[in-house]
Amino acid sequence: MDGPARAVIPVEFEKNQQRREEAHLGGFMFIGELAAETGVDPKTIRFYEREGLLSPPRHGRFRTYMASDVRRLKDVLMMRRLGIGIANIRKMFETNPEITNSQQTISLLLSHLEALRTRQAEVAKQLEDTSAMLRHYSSQ
Repeated sequence: MDGPARAVIPVEFEKNQQRREEAHLGGFMFIGELAAETGVDPKTIRFYEREGLLSPPRHGRFRTYMASDVRRLKDVLMMRRLGIGIANIRKMFETNPEITNSQQTISLLLSHLEALRTRQAEVAKQLEDTSAMLRHYSSQ
């Protein structure tokens, strides 16, 4: 062979690549792209859909996600990392789809912070009591 060997690209791969390029041009993405963008497994995205936290439109057998869905998913993920429950997140989104600068969001975060501080105090007391018990049994 005179030139470099050309890899044979399956037709299905080319179709999928073309679909992705068209999606980006149209301002939407598919679930795999959303997963890659947010670092979340598609199963997790589908779970949040079932829980009512995301509701992308369907086009045939495909879900399509807009930039607003990316922001919303990132907000959900951030709140879950903070330990905020799905029911509280859903309730917040029901009254205010955009959480940025929302009084309800601030209220939810303040309430969550207070719960964390209470739990922190409880854990500190448990640590103290456990250390005291350990000292007691170690000295016998």
